[in-house]
Amino acid sequence: MTKVFIIPFHVTRTEQSIMPPDISGAYVSCYSVGQNYIEATEKSLKKLSQDGLHPQEILQPIHEMISEDWTKHISEMWPDHVASLLTQSEFEDAMVNARVVYGPFGSYA
Repeated sequence: MTKVFIIPFHVTRTEQSIMPPDISGAYVSCYSVGQNYIEATEKSLKKLSQDGLHPQEILQPIHEMISEDWTKHISEMWPDHVASLLTQSEFEDAMVNARVVYGPFGSYA
């Protein structure tokens, strides 16, 4: 059982962003493991930066879940996006390997 922190962010794009050029910002939750929410947030901030996303704000609240609940979580939170998100085994593999996973992006122009 792996504890995962769900950290919501408001982000804007930088020049070398993974976001398309016609999108100026978005809201996204990062899923990350850590000894505590501070460590998980630091990992998420590093990943956002690597992907050309500038965090404008860390939103509240930060939630916790266990990695085994991924399928249930995304089915409840984003039923329309389940097909585009990681499978349960892919998510658990990402968490075991301390990778940061993005939820769906709620973007704006």
